[in-house]
Amino acid sequence: MSISNLIVHEIQKHEGERKAILIARPNENPVDGQAEALSAQVTNLFNRSGMNTGRFVNPQGSEEGAQLPSLLFKHFKNDGFVNFAEFTKQCAAEYLKYVEPVEAVEGGLLWFNHYELNDTHFLYIVMLKRKKGIGLGSDLSLSQIDQIETEKLHMSLRINLTAWQSGDDGRYIAFRFGRAPKFESEYFTQFIGCDEPKVAAKETKKLVDLTSAFCVSEGLPTRQANEFKKVVAEHCQAKAQDREPLAIKDIASQVESRFSTEQANKFLDIAGSDSFNMEKEIFVEKAALKKLTRLSGSSRALTLSFDSDLLGESVMFDADTGTLTIKNLPRSLLKQLELMSV
Repeated sequence: MSISNLIVHEIQKHEGERKAILIARPNENPVDGQAEALSAQVTNLFNRSGMNTGRFVNPQGSEEGAQLPSLLFKHFKNDGFVNFAEFTKQCAAEYLKYVEPVEAVEGGLLWFNHYELNDTHFLYIVMLKRKKGIGLGSDLSLSQIDQIETEKLHMSLRINLTAWQSGDDGRYIAFRFGRAPKFESEYFTQFIGCDEPKVAAKETKKLVDLTSAFCVSEGLPTRQANEFKKVVAEHCQAKAQDREPLAIKDIASQVESRFSTEQANKFLDIAGSDSFNMEKEIFVEKAALKKLTRLSGSSRALTLSFDSDLLGESVMFDADTGTLTIKNLPRSLLKQLELMSV
């Protein structure tokens, strides 16, 4: 990550009040070791689970509604900001308009960070909070100091500026609400000017269901279906590890390489059908991938979970009777059963 611009402004507002004041920094913060450390911490927190994605309702902005797209269109030219300090000051002033009507909202620090990664430009806008800490003076005396809270994010967004500027119709905005209540997430989404947010976990579940639906539609034998699901899971895991969006066409390419071009096209047809209506790109939630490679279920008295590739091998299912036969039981379970049978 190469940081191009960074600045912090302050929004002063007390909970229970509507009045808010913008304390704008006149020039950019220096990109030093402390700035890089904070950037790394924010990035690490941002890339945890719970991602939402979206796009601007009006990518070039308009006189009505959210002004963030208009400000970007005005200030971001040729992979750089004409005047980053002025751009962020105007953004912070717009943010103020959405904060003031909500009495329950407190102020904080608005952190703007423009950076480049793999020839792609990104912009972070993050609401940071202060917290009280304990400091140690040169005479070893203890005192209370103000610190930036870096254990959690409150409100944050990341815009893929390169994708937005190129007119990409994908979901180039990623954002997190943390544990913010609904009214906060609503005004933040309005400030962004974003369409209906997509939750990564739900989108990943749709991909899992889509993969299963494709296997059924093609009548793939159990072993072949499980192998394909495993390939999809591994591809998704790699994208999640690299913190990159997954393109549905990449999964179609996997279908083409393992089966045929005709079946790859059918996969894309199913993905675009009313049943799934998949986005071209999604962010993957690792936890939601489990159903690709594991079968599980539970009732009040019983819980079962096993790798799907065991089906037809050491786990046999009889559809006529609805019964499951399990061979090669786990040793720990076998011992418990043997003790109970004595």
